[in-house]
This record gives sequence, structure tokens and C-alpha cells, in this order.
Amino acid sequence: MPRLATNSAFNRASGRHRAAHSQRNTACSTTRVAAAADLMASGSRFGIPHLEGVPAEYRFHAGEQASIRLARSLLEVDIADPTDWRRVRRDSTAFVGLTLQRWIDVHGGKAIRRRFNLRLTLSEHVDEYGEVAEQDPNGRQLYLILDPDAAAYVVAGPTVELLEREHVRLPATFYQVFTGALNKWIRTYDYRDAEDRVEMLREWAEGEDEQYEIADVAASIPACMKRRALSLEGLGRFGRQAKSSEVRALIGATLNLNRVSERTRRPEFTDEMREKLADSNPPLPSALVVFAENDAIEGQFDDDSSNMMECTPEPNLITPLDAFDPGSVQSAFATLGVVCGTLEAACRLFDLMPGNEKWVTNSEAQHGSSSRDRG
Repeated sequence: MPRLATNSAFNRASGRHRAAHSQRNTACSTTRVAAAADLMASGSRFGIPHLEGVPAEYRFHAGEQASIRLARSLLEVDIADPTDWRRVRRDSTAFVGLTLQRWIDVHGGKAIRRRFNLRLTLSEHVDEYGEVAEQDPNGRQLYLILDPDAAAYVVAGPTVELLEREHVRLPATFYQVFTGALNKWIRTYDYRDAEDRVEMLREWAEGEDEQYEIADVAASIPACMKRRALSLEGLGRFGRQAKSSEVRALIGATLNLNRVSERTRRPEFTDEMREKLADSNPPLPSALVVFAENDAIEGQFDDDSSNMMECTPEPNLITPLDAFDPGSVQSAFATLGVVCGTLEAACRLFDLMPGNEKWVTNSEAQHGSSSRDRG
């Protein structure tokens, strides 16, 4: 049975290869992948573990049944462009890959590439590095898998200060809505992850004779973040009544991000998917949110990232689809459209957040700072 594996990069200029719901576990050792130290990017403070030098795409051709049936379904629901068939010289796998890339471009790909380094994979396997189980003989069960090549970098401190001047409860409300909308679809690493790691380190250090220096993450968190958040209705009122046009724009973009994110439900894991990913680490972060450059949150992310690939990480998002069922294919691509819309809305918000002008990808900042290079 053929194996269909086609990748479509949100950021084709990243130069990084694919690294393989936001559970938080401790890492465990494994013999399935190389040591984490060998998987870390060099000279990059915000890079996450990756497989440097390994091809980002694998294609196996023992037949074309899966890709042909998927191509037919894509045409039946008017997602694919029939003129692409000749353009790819009747290669069904290339036809599906071109359709994926076109879909991303139509649904905000250009904006997404400014901030995120993500890769979308269409595959017959949930875990590309695990043991290959018996495949569906018809090749109809496929998965759209979203993973990061690196974590986008977002500095929230200046925005928090701006909103606090308008009302003391606005920062916590903004942060809760903003990160909640993103976390629905991709993993976002922030002060809560850093606090969890510090607590884990304190538990490990109990009873030890040697004294360990543990970062003071709490000192990096603005006091206003402990305030009770407003309701969405209350946030909307401030968005209309705020004196500052900058604050009004920020709140409007935050509410729009939440609306787009809530347009559909996140696909749930099937029992088969849970079984295949039972030994996986948590997903790699697609975004890192700090309050200030080089703060303790960023430090915990840097330290934590050394363990992130000691076991194969779970993907950020898995959307199953039946290649033979046009309705299933249409539903999966509709979900993908919401994901792209959410990422695009997040990028629009990042553009409005003060202090984030330079944290764009290399493809948009060839001669300046980027999310990977701050030196």
C-alpha cells in the first residue's frame, strides 16, 4: 500500500526542517531519537529542537491509490484547481501538495509567514517516527498534521503596561483571551509553563543536600496579571469606550482573534491516535510569550527546550480525514481554514502590540532582526 506524505510549509524561507492541546509532562529518555543536545539549533535563542540536515519531506511510491482518491475528492468539493493537474504532469501526490499550498496562501499564508514557522503535513501516519502499524489497505485514512519549525516570539510587557493605564483589569483580560484563542489550536509557552517547571524543580530539589539556584519567574510577571479578568462583554465595552485609539485597536484585534478561533471545534483524538501517541512528549511550542526580552520565562523556555525531544513530541494539531469521502475532506479543510484564520488574526494582533516590530521571520526581515536571530 502506498504511503502518502506531502508537506506544505507556512514559512518556506525558514531554512529549518520539521521537528516533530497543551498537556504538560516531564520528558523521558528513549532510544528512538538522538540525544536532545544533538537536535538543538545552534546560535538561536528561540529555536526549538529540530532534525538538522534531515530532509523535510519523504515520499514513498508503491502506488497512487490514496493520493488519487484524495485528489478526486478535492476536485468534487471545489477545493482543488483542475488546471493544476497538467501543471504537475499528472502526479497525484504533487497535485495534492500544490492544493495544500494554494489553500494556505488563500487563507492568510503571507501574513502567517511573517510571524510563525509552521509546517503542515498530510500523511497516512500520526507518528512519523514510531513503529509503522498495519495500514488501511484502501489508503483512505489520512491526517493533516501541524507542527512548528521554531517558536514565534512575542513580547507582551509593553502591551500590558499600555492596557493597565486604561484599566487595571484589562491586561489580565487581554492575556487570557489572546493566549486562550491561540492555545486552542497551537501550543503557546508562557509564564504558566515556566511556573510549572520551577515548581517541578523545587520538588526535585527537596531533600537534596546541595543547594540549587531556581529562577524567580514570579518576579517577571506584572502584578496586574493577578487581577480578575473581565468578561468578553466587558472587554468589548472597553474596546468601544477606551480613550486611546491604540487600546481600542488592540482590544478589537483581540476580540477578532477570539471570534475566528471559536468558529469550529478542535478535532478530538480518536482512540487509535491516543494509542499511537501514548509515549509521546507534549507538543513543541509554536509560540513563546514573554513579558520582557531575556526574562525568567524565556530562561525557563531555553532550559526546558533541551528536554522537548527526548521523546517524540505530539503534534500541535491532528485533523483526520477520509480520502474517499468528499464530505470528510471538505470538513477537514474547513477546519484548516479556521486554523489559518486564527494564525492570521494573531499576526495582525502581534503587529499592533508595541515592542514586537522586529520579531518577524527571516523571509520578511532579510536585513534586520528576526524571531531566530537577535545577536
